[in-house]
Amino acid sequence: MLKRWRNLPRAGVGLLGLALVLMLTVSADAESGRDGMRRLGGSQQSATMWGVPQGVDPASSPAVVTPPSVQEFSAAGSTNINFNANEATDCGAVGLTCNAGDTCQCVKAVGMITDGVGPLPIVAPNVTFLLNVDISHSYNNGNNVGKSCFFATGVFDAAANDGSIMKLITSGAACNGIGGGVALYSGGFSIVGSTGGFVNAIGGGMLGFGGNFNNGIGVFDIKGAGTNLN
Repeated sequence: MLKRWRNLPRAGVGLLGLALVLMLTVSADAESGRDGMRRLGGSQQSATMWGVPQGVDPASSPAVVTPPSVQEFSAAGSTNINFNANEATDCGAVGLTCNAGDTCQCVKAVGMITDGVGPLPIVAPNVTFLLNVDISHSYNNGNNVGKSCFFATGVFDAAANDGSIMKLITSGAACNGIGGGVALYSGGFSIVGSTGGFVNAIGGGMLGFGGNFNNGIGVFDIKGAGTNLN
C-alpha cells in the first residue's frame, strides 16, 4: 500500500525542520571526450535535461550577459492545510499534473505572510501554496525507518493588496517526519510568471514548509534573492 505524505496521526507532535541538499553529478566520458551532458542525452533523445526545455538544443541558449544586481528577501507565515485537495481542480488549475500511471497527492495550504524582510511581508500578505506529491515512488528518509520521502513540485502565489502576484515555482522533497503526523517539504524555487508590480521580478532561493496533520496548521519560510521585486 502506498504511503501518503503524512504518518499516522499521534497527539503532541510539533513541527520539525528539514534540510535538503540536492546534488547533480555529471561525469565526463574520458574515452570519447564527450561531456557528461551530451553523454546523458546519447540515444535517449526524449530525456529531459536540467533547466533545458524538452526538445531544445542546449547550444541555443542565449549568450552570457552581465548578471543583474539582486537583493535578499525573506518571508514567513502560517497556513491551514488540506492534505486531500482535488488533483484536477486544485493542482491541475495551476498546471500541476501527475505522470501517467502514477498516483499523486494534491496538498493545498492557504494563509498569510506575517514576518520577513523585503517586499513580500509588506504588500503581499495572502498566500496559496499548492504541492503535487508523487506518492507512487518513495525513498528512504535516511533515518532507517523505511521509505517515507517523495518528489514533489508546487506553485506558491503571494497576492498583494493591489492584485499583484509574485509566483514561485518549486521542486524538492516531501517527507513524513518521525513520530507521525508531521509533513515536511524543502525545495528550491524560481520566480516565474508573476503579475502586476512583480511582473519583471527575477529571483530564486529556498522554500521550507512544515505541516502538522493533527491540527491542520502549516508554517512556511522563504529565503531568496532577486531583482525588480516591486
